[in-house]
Amino acid sequence: MDRIPGLIAGITGTAAALFYRVDRHGPPLPEGPLIVAANHPNSLVDALLIFRCSGRITRPLGRAPLFDRLLLGPVLRALGGIPVYRREDDPEATHRNERMFRSAVDTLHGGGAIQIYPEGRSHSEPHLVEFRTGTARIALQAEEAADWGLGLSIVPVGITYAAKELARTEVAVRFGKAFGCADLKRAFREDPVAAGRRLTERIEKGIRRQTLNFDRHRDRILVEVAEQLYVRESRWVPWRVRERLGTRFPRLQRFARGLEWIRTAHPEEHRRLIEKVERYAALSEELHAGEGDVPRRYSFLPVAQYVLVRGTLLALGLPLALAGSLLWVPVARLPGFVVRRVKPQFEVTATVKLATLLGGTLAAWMLWLALGYLAGGISVAAIAAVVAPVSGFVAVRWVELAREVGEDTALFLRLRGRPDLREHFAELRSELTETFRRLEKQWMEERQERPRKGS
Repeated sequence: MDRIPGLIAGITGTAAALFYRVDRHGPPLPEGPLIVAANHPNSLVDALLIFRCSGRITRPLGRAPLFDRLLLGPVLRALGGIPVYRREDDPEATHRNERMFRSAVDTLHGGGAIQIYPEGRSHSEPHLVEFRTGTARIALQAEEAADWGLGLSIVPVGITYAAKELARTEVAVRFGKAFGCADLKRAFREDPVAAGRRLTERIEKGIRRQTLNFDRHRDRILVEVAEQLYVRESRWVPWRVRERLGTRFPRLQRFARGLEWIRTAHPEEHRRLIEKVERYAALSEELHAGEGDVPRRYSFLPVAQYVLVRGTLLALGLPLALAGSLLWVPVARLPGFVVRRVKPQFEVTATVKLATLLGGTLAAWMLWLALGYLAGGISVAAIAAVVAPVSGFVAVRWVELAREVGEDTALFLRLRGRPDLREHFAELRSELTETFRRLEKQWMEERQERPRKGS
């Protein structure tokens, strides 16, 4: 029976990894009793990404109404899902959470793993929302029932999407360092509520280290633009190279902390900096420069190498990409059609798209198998079973590469014969980079000054 959750988790996790470009970071999950605690920006997709990146089965805790859905309910039960009875879903059913706690604790006592979202709801806020204490209570009850010898591990996870509603955009899944709660034995026996709050704060701190948090959505856009121009002006990243979100994450997090410090400590400096970054972002948007920014110059050899390598890849992949497009275009367009008809809430848009895409893909794949069998028997059906998904995957990657090449080519043509425009961008970048360096130095000096004043 253990193979059934593994199979379902593997299929749905792979579907999520095809829907997004997943970038996993952090150590592997420890063995033994485990709680995976994550932020919750994208409804059921968050659980699928944890399935994909965990390397072991983690029983999900989810809202009780989900277990009554026609297709989703049986899948959640097959995965060993544990229903949570929230007051906002049904105030009269919250007493049933005693069963939820028992199931979660029993799983941990059996050496299993659960995944849980301490925020208690999926949301689109640019920052973590208030944490609930349920995760801490499960952990502490499990240790207490084992006389504090369970050896429970808690792993904080941060899930960050580039654009969660859009397919084939990036998502970084960051696993933090595991920690325990056995040190709270005495505190729990003296005051379980206070111990739960302390552990909840510890869990929140761990997840916060693995996430980006902003006061406003606009702040994230400004931080991404600022980090992007800074690393290229500092020559850490070549022009027109698109880095993975997970690679950029530590720098984005540092820029986010710096932005908050400037806003609090130097509001006038913050206002001037924001104006400069917004002006740069507007110019970049006007040129459709994208993530690769505007190079200072175009040299012959790099341009020739770019054309040769990418041109060859596009040419070689074109036949299979065309075949994949013909086979899978109706399936690829199906999620957009369903979303337009159903009009789901923003938080579940990706879930609806992914579920539609998974169902449509399985149905289309079975159709190609049946047509292959009718056309030439088992051998043709076997060929169709392999060629159909491979050609579809090649088509997706070919389209992504073609879009990237198209963006780069269009920018090259716009800047051709316009050294004045390139120089204007270079001057703005240099000015902003010097400002960032000056502020970073000031930030570090102030941080070093605080401990001296405290002592």
